[in-house]
Amino acid sequence: MITVHAQYQARFREITQVERESFELETPRVAELATRLTGKYGPTMQALLMDADGENLNTRGTLYLNSRGERVFIEDPLYDGDTIYFMVGIAGG
Repeated sequence: MITVHAQYQARFREITQVERESFELETPRVAELATRLTGKYGPTMQALLMDADGENLNTRGTLYLNSRGERVFIEDPLYDGDTIYFMVGIAGG
């Protein structure tokens, strides 16, 4: 079992009503973290976090980074102590 941290910004923070929280995961993958988040926060989180088929992370207007600043995907491994940052992209030039 590992402990990972979720850091929320923008719309993610509005949904969760917290800036940061921790989860203990048995399967150290982004998929388990996504399942835990959608289970805890329901359809609003599901719609923001997952794509239309519910199989992958939504990449339209959202961004997910690990503690090393790398973009994460649904099957990526997580490591004890990792922080995953949940952000909504902004447009501009």
